[in-house]
Amino acid sequence: MSKVLITGGSGLIGSRLTAHLIELGHEVVHLSRTPQANGLIKTFVWDLEKEEIDPNAFSRIDTIFHLAGAGIVDEKWTDERKQVIIDSRIKSADLLRKGCETAGVKLKHYISASAIGWYPLIIDDRIYDETEPAGEGFLAEVCSKWETSAEQFNDIATHVAKLRIGLVMTKEKGALAQIARPIRLFVGAGLGTGKQFVSWIHIQDLIGMFTHAMEQNLDGVYNAVGPEATNNNDFMQILADVIERPILLPNIPEPIIRILFGASSELVLRGVRLTPKKMIETGFTFDYPTLTSALFNLYNPSISATN
Repeated sequence: MSKVLITGGSGLIGSRLTAHLIELGHEVVHLSRTPQANGLIKTFVWDLEKEEIDPNAFSRIDTIFHLAGAGIVDEKWTDERKQVIIDSRIKSADLLRKGCETAGVKLKHYISASAIGWYPLIIDDRIYDETEPAGEGFLAEVCSKWETSAEQFNDIATHVAKLRIGLVMTKEKGALAQIARPIRLFVGAGLGTGKQFVSWIHIQDLIGMFTHAMEQNLDGVYNAVGPEATNNNDFMQILADVIERPILLPNIPEPIIRILFGASSELVLRGVRLTPKKMIETGFTFDYPTLTSALFNLYNPSISATN
């Protein structure tokens, strides 16, 4: 079994990945800005501003999952906030590299989160895969720098993999909870044209992908999205059906969304069709391959939905 170091281990993805790896018998430790952020997991401290990291974090480590990064939509994209978003991903990777060098660590796996912000923010029916060049704009810049930062581990890790994560489907918190709230209150509606694609993935399948990347010694970039392409109108209607609420209002016009969300409004107004074919070809299988099955599991797990 592996000894695994996770950054962002107390977050939405990191906490689930931690529990799953421990269940499989792996030893897991975390890096955090505060000591013992999770009392059940051995936690070491790092400080990006001071460029300091506890060297003990790297003792016997053979795998790093780098999930740390400031929230993309937590605050408006001021110039200062944009720099925080970039630095939290890039400087943290640089500090991990420095820590590995200082400790003389040779990794078997370095597995980094990335995001589907890599792809162009447009409305397009064609299918995009991992060979597509980065789009334009801030999100594409973040993802490009994010993935480039992982490349510095090529000479100290046998395998380097990057997962471009879509909308993570979980009921407790995250984007889906925010989307579902107005529908529950009978004020749900599609966004903009409703034709933009929503690239989603059930949290359990995402954790499975990260684990699969480690177990199957994957290298390169993979789309961490579900296999069923869904546009915004269909996404909202299926969600409403599952939680048994009607969609009564017309789509919210783009100008209103832009006023509410500013530059980050492109995240919900634009989106292309993505395929996880490359990941499937490595032998990965989805537990929740359709939007209906994913939503029923989250909101009504007593009902089996396979289509």
